[in-house]
Amino acid sequence: MYSPSAIPDTQQALFLVAKETLALQTTAVAQPQAGEVLLKIGSVGVCGSDKHFYFDGRCGSEIITEPMIMGHEFGGTIVAVGKGVSAARVGQRVSVDPLVPCGHCPHCLRGDYNICPTQQFFGVPGTYGAMQQYLCVPARNAHAISDAISDHAAAMVETISVALAGVQKGRVQLGSRVLITGGGPVGLFAVQVAKAFGATEVVLVEPQDGRRQIAHGLGAETLRDLADNDRQYDVLLECTGVQSVRHDACLHVVSGGRAIIIGVGEPVGGFPMSAVIEREVTIHGVMRYKFTWPAVIAALEAQKLNADILISRSLPLRRAQEAWTQPIVNEIKTMIDVNG
Repeated sequence: MYSPSAIPDTQQALFLVAKETLALQTTAVAQPQAGEVLLKIGSVGVCGSDKHFYFDGRCGSEIITEPMIMGHEFGGTIVAVGKGVSAARVGQRVSVDPLVPCGHCPHCLRGDYNICPTQQFFGVPGTYGAMQQYLCVPARNAHAISDAISDHAAAMVETISVALAGVQKGRVQLGSRVLITGGGPVGLFAVQVAKAFGATEVVLVEPQDGRRQIAHGLGAETLRDLADNDRQYDVLLECTGVQSVRHDACLHVVSGGRAIIIGVGEPVGGFPMSAVIEREVTIHGVMRYKFTWPAVIAALEAQKLNADILISRSLPLRRAQEAWTQPIVNEIKTMIDVNG
């Protein structure tokens, strides 16, 4: 059990102050407000979107206009609670859903809170993320986990949720044939989730040898290049965000199949429209996720998914910049051990 005296007044926070410029700064530790919990942050995953923010100053429609704290893949331990939150939650390990919808717009009211137009999201411009030692989050976004889930895996519930949302949109089911382009964290989790949903043929296209080896170990057939493929699939899960890959991968979807676009990258789609129209291929974008945390946590606790296998390295906060400036061979997922 934590006591208020154990919580410091100040902390270290990693700010992205400009493109390709990170700086550790001392900030105050916030007090949880009504309905909130204060977390001592555990692990934080470095996402592809974080790399876009660092190198490009933007990711998709999110543009950096002032210093920000990144980090939307995270978990931690509750060390204090605000009014209306049970004190019994102090000491609880949690994984955090970083999406905070308004709760009252038409999208939220029909359950599509992932496309709430005024949502807040930890770690994107406008809402500080978890690359800091302590952070207040809504209590409802902090999902309890058991000791069967590591701190790293707790952070990667977010990444798995993206893959799960894509598999759900693709309506993957028993007997589905699935093509996955891109063997980064989302693609490799998509392999696991698609298999869990009953897909009997899962093919991952990825140029890096190390990533293909992991995918093979997870039960996928692997290809180095789409040009090596001569089959068609019920579902495409596109995880690269590369325009040419999007275009070519859609040509490998069966008539009446579904092309699920997960990767955030080039803003122009470049789809092969004649083939899409003539074969009635459904193209569906994936915006984050909804209602995924309980399912992912249960799957991790039951060892139906393996998150830790994707970890390439763990860095302390003081060396976090290396995640952007010192890439390693066959890197998949770098974790930041914020309080380590």
